[in-house]
Amino acid sequence: MRRKKLWGLIFLTAAAVGMLVGCSTKGKPTAGEQKKDGGQKVTIAVWNEPNKDEALNMYAQAEKATGIKVEVTVIPESDYSSKLNQMVSTGDDSADVYVIWENDIANFAKAGGIIPMDDYLKKSSVQTSDFIDAVSTLSAGLGGTYGLPWCAATEILYYNKDMFDAEGISYPGNDWSYKDYKSAAEKLTKKDTDGKTQQYGCTLPNTQTWWAGIGGAGDQVYDPTKGHMVIGDGAVSFVTDVAAMVKSGVMPEPSSDTADLFSSGKAAMSWQGSWNIGTYGSSLPFQWDIATIPTDKIKYNTLHTGFYSINAKSKNQDAAFKVIEYLMGEEGQTINSKASGNPSAIKSIAEKGAWKVESATSVKNWAAMTDSLKAGVFGYTCLPSGVTNNAISEFNAAVLGQMTPEEAVKKADAYARETIGY
Repeated sequence: MRRKKLWGLIFLTAAAVGMLVGCSTKGKPTAGEQKKDGGQKVTIAVWNEPNKDEALNMYAQAEKATGIKVEVTVIPESDYSSKLNQMVSTGDDSADVYVIWENDIANFAKAGGIIPMDDYLKKSSVQTSDFIDAVSTLSAGLGGTYGLPWCAATEILYYNKDMFDAEGISYPGNDWSYKDYKSAAEKLTKKDTDGKTQQYGCTLPNTQTWWAGIGGAGDQVYDPTKGHMVIGDGAVSFVTDVAAMVKSGVMPEPSSDTADLFSSGKAAMSWQGSWNIGTYGSSLPFQWDIATIPTDKIKYNTLHTGFYSINAKSKNQDAAFKVIEYLMGEEGQTINSKASGNPSAIKSIAEKGAWKVESATSVKNWAAMTDSLKAGVFGYTCLPSGVTNNAISEFNAAVLGQMTPEEAVKKADAYARETIGY
């Protein structure tokens, strides 16, 4: 699951803690600790534990900076969305701030479970004019700013430099076209005398990157004004391309095998989430680098994040926003980037590069990250996971020849309409 990968990187050094974790610091009492018995307190609901290193624990630092006691309620990832939905439906006020997943924010806003923060933002130091475009697009679709993204993980192209060098192929750039990508993938595919692929030109799209290909081929994927899935000719085109590459051995067939062919040196390229930069670090037995997802009709990738949102039932909304304001400020965002390897959604902060993973010494094209941010949207992740997972199942069936790409897209669209209700 994407959540496990994204947050697993963020909290590689996290200590296992109980369901309720206080972020107060040790040693000399901070202003927040001095108010512990009678001052303000804000509780934040998250699905993973805060960073073990206090200097990289943004919640502990928020407490120091604001003087507001910050406590973190950790809800297991497997129960997180359902638990927050239950809390909203019952008017639970035990958490002041929710870190909401993309596919819940519209429903929570519609149900009145979270408040718009626009009035707070008018008087705030949060650099709203400096957010990447995707933030204002999402807020416009919701009719207000109901959440602020704590980061903006992206999808990028990973490639094996050694394999490119062996074939004398120029490295991918951030202006690489989709046509360039397919041509290189074909040249980088190696087969044995029996015609069996020994080295794939690229990996099969995964849960995230199916949508990068479909969006790049021209489909909107997600309509933030209606909450609908929007796929058609772009999806047909991309599914058709993937099926052709699988048939020719350039990509592996869909299967239950979850082995990472790129990291094992069996695939020259792979479209994956940016969080794998930290996972790979210096551990791969070859030289590798990154670039943006190749541009087809448009440059497209999906952004991945969680949104700081204020519980409508919170009795501490002013204090909750003060904590969020710190977390969205330069200091809070820089700490988060250093801890997670994910850029800020605030452009001027992202450009300073605190998110660059030091262990990934092979990476030279760090501009791929900021370039991806500019083209990124909050897309398929805003849809119910059942809808998007069903669509991928249909796409994979078409790749295996069990139906045509047109039939797969039509079935995926029909399921989305029935499930969401439109």
